[in-house]
Amino acid sequence: MSEHTVKRTGRTRWFISSLLSSMIILNYFDRVAVSVAAPAIQDAFHLTGTELGIVFSIYTYSYTIMQIPAGSLLDRFGVAWVTRVGMVIWSLLTMSMAFLQGKLLLYIVRFLIGIMSASAFPAASKATSLWFPPNERSLPNSLFDSAAKFSNVLGAPLVAFLITKFDWRTAFLSIGIINVLFTLLFWFYYEKPEKHRRISDDELKYIQENNLNANDEQTSKFLHTLKVLFTNRKVWGLMIGFTGYGYTFNLLLTWLPTFLKEKYGMDIMSSGLLTAVPWLIATFAGILVGGWLVDYLVKKGYNSQKVYRTIIVVGLCLGFVFLGSIFTNSVVVAMICISIGLAGISATAPIGWSISAEIAPAGSISLLSSIVNLANNLFGGIIATALTGYLLDKTGSFNLSFIVAGIVLLLGLIFYIYVLGDIKQIKIPKNQRTK
Repeated sequence: MSEHTVKRTGRTRWFISSLLSSMIILNYFDRVAVSVAAPAIQDAFHLTGTELGIVFSIYTYSYTIMQIPAGSLLDRFGVAWVTRVGMVIWSLLTMSMAFLQGKLLLYIVRFLIGIMSASAFPAASKATSLWFPPNERSLPNSLFDSAAKFSNVLGAPLVAFLITKFDWRTAFLSIGIINVLFTLLFWFYYEKPEKHRRISDDELKYIQENNLNANDEQTSKFLHTLKVLFTNRKVWGLMIGFTGYGYTFNLLLTWLPTFLKEKYGMDIMSSGLLTAVPWLIATFAGILVGGWLVDYLVKKGYNSQKVYRTIIVVGLCLGFVFLGSIFTNSVVVAMICISIGLAGISATAPIGWSISAEIAPAGSISLLSSIVNLANNLFGGIIATALTGYLLDKTGSFNLSFIVAGIVLLLGLIFYIYVLGDIKQIKIPKNQRTK
């Protein structure tokens, strides 16, 4: 059967892509809720700017620490069971946010939620690599990556409404209930291609014949694979390059509502609604440019490496436009600058996940995705969120924090251009593989 016919009749992989994107949206709902509810949480627990930064970053401490263990578990036990267990526990922990009293419990629960949600992005990356051949992988990669942005479009107004109508505790209880319902759907629908009950024989054949990652069996010793990856130039180029995007992304994810409140005196409802605008634009930029356009150009015969590099360079350069928001007193101009900058960097993110799947050694896609996500969250999550709170306390503005983000963005661009090198699979010597 022709590839064209299979694409028309084989739809299961696209349902899987939608499922993964929905998982990422809900995974980020919790972070969006904390971001939008930050002023209310700060008042409820009497937190300083630095302590609020800890609330943001302590989640990322555990999330980051768990990246490599989560990647190893995914490569060993598969996406289905690791993700199911993680979603059950993180849903219950999210609901528990509604009943917390005291700073210590707030810190502990945020830390535990980070541990249990750590597998989400590596799981989505691995599942996408199993279900989609390389020539159509950019679009599903962009869908689950852009879901993180779209969570702000849906979550920010929703949480702002719930806080305004009820309170911040009701917002977390509601999100927790939604997570529980979705967990049931994921539990019964997700499986890898050869085990899925609804996939057609034609679609399964298409995936297996065109996808080198269709077999995800781990072929190398974990510690040796880890050593190979951390001593490889390509891995460092991808790690730091992706972090250039991640630092600004995480800064805006956690601090944008507070930025609007501090600089322009906006209330929670207004800042929540306005926050949705740049994230909506970023969502479309990631899907249309980082996803659809990349696949379209590659299928037209353009060299995939040149396509990747061109969009990365243009996108990260556009990212610097967000710095204009600190030099204007107009909220409209500020939002235009932030929207352009966020759209630019968001177009590069799906490409990072595609590169990760293409250069990962056999059976190690989740592990490499986790390493990339570890670096992204170490610098973008922990350092960006905590440092921003500290600099806000010291300077009384976001100016210096945004300038630091610009410097990290420049560093990421340099690593993508000069360190990553050719996008080819990393090989592990046969004598170092498991039996």
